Amino acid sequence: MYQLARPYLFSALLLLLVLSGCAQLTKPWASPEVSMAGFRPGEFTPDRQTFIVSLKVKNPNDRTLPVKGATYALEVEGHEIANGDGDLDRQIPAFGTEVVDVEVNTQLLDLVRKVPELALTGGKWDYRISGILKLAGGYLPVPFSYGGEVEAADLMRLMMSR
Repeated sequence: MYQLARPYLFSALLLLLVLSGCAQLTKPWASPEVSMAGFRPGEFTPDRQTFIVSLKVKNPNDRTLPVKGATYALEVEGHEIANGDGDLDRQIPAFGTEVVDVEVNTQLLDLVRKVPELALTGGKWDYRISGILKLAGGYLPVPFSYGGEVEAADLMRLMMSR
């Protein structure tokens, strides 16, 4: 009985050795640093408004970040004012930075309700862009979240320029 188990034991040990070697080759992805590089109006209709948000994506990994798509949300002063998702098909080089334009959607009624409240705060507004990058090649999704400040007057001017 013991001699019959030896080939299986050897095969199992060999398989574990190979799998542990493969695990060393695929390190987990570090979350990219994402900041807002620009914001401009897109399509405005009575039932749908879009904005084009330019995101500066910095890849902290030692290999190319193969971005296939993303979901994202934009918050200003703690209020989600826009969200979206889409295909990106971008290759962000190792330790490199790329600017990626994404279309975000909002509803006019939601936006109209929030604008007066936001306008009262004046000065600089806190913003947060967060979401998940979907990577090509079957890699696990990579979450991101980044916040900063934007001049209220600049953002309002962009929002009302259409």
